[in-house]
Amino acid sequence: MADKNVPSAENNSKLKVVESKQKTAKKEPMTFKKLITIIIIVVLAMLMVGGIYYVVVMIAQSRAEKANAWGTYDGENIVIENNNVFYNTLVNDSNLQTAYLNGDYNSMLSSYYNAYQAQVVFTALSKEAKQAGIVAPQDLVNDLILKAGVYNGEDGTFSEDVFNASSEAERVKVNNYYTAYYPYNTVLSDLQTTIVSKQESDFVSEIAQKTSSFEYFVINYNAYPNELAVAYANENEGLFDRMSLSILSATTDDKINQAYEALKSGTEWADAVSTYSEDSYASAGGSVGTIAVFSLLTNLNDQADVEKIKALEVGSFSEPIASPMGYSIYRLDSAIEKADLTDNEVLSSVKYYINQNNSEEVAPYIETAVGLATAQAQTDFDGAANSVNAEIVSVNNVSNNVGQSQYLGGFDSYDSLGFLASAAKDEAVSKELFSADEGYVTGAIPVTESDSSTYIVAKVTEKQTENTNNAYVTDMLYSYYAPLQPVYDRFYNVMNSSKHQENFYTQFFSTLFSSSTSST
Repeated sequence: MADKNVPSAENNSKLKVVESKQKTAKKEPMTFKKLITIIIIVVLAMLMVGGIYYVVVMIAQSRAEKANAWGTYDGENIVIENNNVFYNTLVNDSNLQTAYLNGDYNSMLSSYYNAYQAQVVFTALSKEAKQAGIVAPQDLVNDLILKAGVYNGEDGTFSEDVFNASSEAERVKVNNYYTAYYPYNTVLSDLQTTIVSKQESDFVSEIAQKTSSFEYFVINYNAYPNELAVAYANENEGLFDRMSLSILSATTDDKINQAYEALKSGTEWADAVSTYSEDSYASAGGSVGTIAVFSLLTNLNDQADVEKIKALEVGSFSEPIASPMGYSIYRLDSAIEKADLTDNEVLSSVKYYINQNNSEEVAPYIETAVGLATAQAQTDFDGAANSVNAEIVSVNNVSNNVGQSQYLGGFDSYDSLGFLASAAKDEAVSKELFSADEGYVTGAIPVTESDSSTYIVAKVTEKQTENTNNAYVTDMLYSYYAPLQPVYDRFYNVMNSSKHQENFYTQFFSTLFSSSTSST
């Protein structure tokens, strides 16, 4: 839920917002972190045949549901079957067990999708292995089974008694499983044996040696005069007072009422939050921290309800209050503090609020500041920043990484507030910054093309052509990650291939709702 009355993280990272954040399921791009995760998932799924425990959600699934395809790859159905990668990943995922018991559908979705991706990748690479004629000799399969400990006894070594106690059908199933594992692993190993040439590595290192350092300040709503902001705050007394809150949110009245009754009966706040809350603050015991009163307003269907929250005694909680995303119960964690209008952060939040609710009032001051501060910055950079009530931000030892290479440290890695990083995504701006001489000061640069109320003025403070430390770190990263690039490309291509037809979300919600119905 976007809150126009609360500064975003990039505008003021110290101001927080109370909101019931409902995450939406979406297909995210493949990253190196996800790549490694999928590799580990597949390997673990293969090696944990002997240590499976049953997932509670699987109990509620009918055989017909298990047979339904979650997708296809090259005509082969992606399904949950006993002892396949999809199945073993799920049944060995302790997070899924916890998520199911707590009704945490976002975590369940993540667990299922990781398992689904692992099965798709396994299917694709196994098909490639089959086309290449890669097969597993029986001696090798036997060795894999022994190393996996499928028939180990209590002492952790192979046990004839355990082996003899297994049925012929079980032995065949295990044997077939590891017979399928070897070809997949062979293809994966081949992908990981890419060698990076010295010329390629030297080229990356040479780029990394050339770095620039900058200072910049932001021209935005903070250019609004302090005295006018103070007058506005005094006219709207109480709006900018600060309080420390915790929140418990649910999307349905049944669930919020269950939480409310539990709290009234003596259930500890943390336990109630853990059991019933569905927002992102639940992981922190519902704690939101210290916020301004005005930041509550867009989380309330009736803004008059803010008075109910302000009237709470410290440590007490409210009745369920309607919000755009459902319902919330608030607990007041500390006494309300009057707004200190001599504090720069408080004053900045007042200006932000004015700008969001009456931008026409603030816009002329921003426009004037852009002209005056930009001119002053050419000779008095510090004075120009001070004139628009801005702090100077330093960004040091940055590589010219307009191509967003993951091997080079660009603005995204070093710009703590992100304004310069956002502006430099424009290739022309990036070129201006990195081609300029030391001491060069830019004009007013829009942070984004769509935002006419936020600008930066930047200064080149240092240029290096032999930053050996940066080159050393980059060379290490490149040498480690570059061989994984073919694996990354292959996995990405598998998931986005025309051979891959996804039915994941339809099947997930079908499984979820049918299991919920079966358990009631």
